[in-house]
Amino acid sequence: MKYNSDFIYLGLGANLRSLSYNNIQNLLESIKIRLPRLGLRVASSSKNWITYPMPYSNIPLFINCVIKCLVIKEKTNNPYKLLKDIKKLEKIMGRAKKKKNISRVVDIDILDFKGKVLSEELVLPHPRMHLRKFVLSPLMSIDENWKHPISKIRVDILSHKLKTGQYLREKL
Repeated sequence: MKYNSDFIYLGLGANLRSLSYNNIQNLLESIKIRLPRLGLRVASSSKNWITYPMPYSNIPLFINCVIKCLVIKEKTNNPYKLLKDIKKLEKIMGRAKKKKNISRVVDIDILDFKGKVLSEELVLPHPRMHLRKFVLSPLMSIDENWKHPISKIRVDILSHKLKTGQYLREKL
């Protein structure tokens, strides 16, 4: 059985429709289809989840999912290179601004890069993933044995520890 150290986990989210895509679900699927160009193969993907923005505001609801990927190109074994490629992909897909907590056409986050722990230009694992139900619930649906690389706590326990009433529901 392969564990965290063999996979890269990405979080995808959006709450604005792109003019190039019919709807947000199509946009997220298009991202998954483009990942092999970055050197990643999708091993599994959660369903899409509808969530409130974090922190809560009056902007439109988000659609989020988590995908579990395998590296298919050696150059992708570098998390900094992957981040650079992801930023390029976000721009291609229509992301215009890099402000926090605003509506966006697309947001792609590296949640976990093969269990690596980094705290320089790129912080891994994602520094707030363990506080976000919209990350933990989709992650749990595709890998119930995933453990946080720092705390070593399983995803189901992290999810149960959340005290916030974060709204989310699985999109059919």
